[in-house]
Amino acid sequence: MEAQPYALRRAFRSLSLAACQDVAQEAYLQVGVKAAAGDLAPDTNVMAYLRLAARNLAVDRCREQQRGRQLVLTGGDASDHVPDPRALADEDRAVLQELVIPAIEEMPASLRRQVVALQSRGRSDVEIATELGIPAHRLHNLRNKAVAHLRRNLAGHIRDGHRKKKHGERDR
Repeated sequence: MEAQPYALRRAFRSLSLAACQDVAQEAYLQVGVKAAAGDLAPDTNVMAYLRLAARNLAVDRCREQQRGRQLVLTGGDASDHVPDPRALADEDRAVLQELVIPAIEEMPASLRRQVVALQSRGRSDVEIATELGIPAHRLHNLRNKAVAHLRRNLAGHIRDGHRKKKHGERDR
C-alpha cells in the first residue's frame, strides 16, 4: 500500500502526489470497512481489489477535476448553452402544438419528459436544472436521450435530408 500513491501518480499525471495519497488512503479505508463487514467474497484477492478501488477513485477524482476545469474555461454561466429562445414562426408553432407536444405527452412520465416539456416552453438550461434539482451534465444527458426518443417517434414527419442516419444505413 505504501507504493500505491506513486503508482497512481504515474498513471494519473493530472493528480498531485498529495491527491494520490488521499485516494490511496480512501481506498484502503473503504476496502477495510467492506472486508470487516464481510461484504467481500472469501476468495477475493484483497490487494488486487484494493488497487482496483484506488484506481477507480483516482479516475473519479480526475473526472471531477476535469469538470471543474471545463466550467472555469467556459466562464460565467457554463451550464446555459442554449441560445435565447427565438420567436417561433406560425408554421413552427403549429408543428410544435400538433406533433411535438403530443409526442412529449405520450412519453413515459420521467425526468426526460419533464426536461423536454420545459424546454419546449422556452425555458433555459439553468431554469430547468434549478427547477428539477439536477446538475447540468445530467440535464444534457436526459435531453439528448429524449430528443433521440422523439426523433424515432416522429421519424415519419421529418423531411428527407434532415433525418439522422443510422449506422450501416445508406441515404439513397
